[in-house]
Amino acid sequence: MDTVMKPVQHGRGRRRQWSGEQKRTVLQEWQTGVPLEEICRKYAVNAAQMYRWKRSLDQGLKESGKLVPKSLVGGLQKRVDELERALGRKALEVDVLKKTFELKGLKLPEEMYGG
Repeated sequence: MDTVMKPVQHGRGRRRQWSGEQKRTVLQEWQTGVPLEEICRKYAVNAAQMYRWKRSLDQGLKESGKLVPKSLVGGLQKRVDELERALGRKALEVDVLKKTFELKGLKLPEEMYGG
């Protein structure tokens, strides 16, 4: 038996509030190929709402196709930027060491540059 997710209802029952996890679950079901109309009926969600949820989470898509909350994307992007800067600094250090060894007529150990 399929378990139907119920969103939290506030006030007089007019407006439902879906958690991020519930939205991701519904969107992942849609992503597996289930027709939109069927999902809308199953969860009592308007198709326009589904497209809004998808658009808000699209920026958080990883290459594997798994959905990542948009709130995490900023922090992850910041970390990627930090790591890219660190990699650039290390690459520069390696270039300086190679040039120094070259100027002194020394040979680099093979494990330092892989060759």
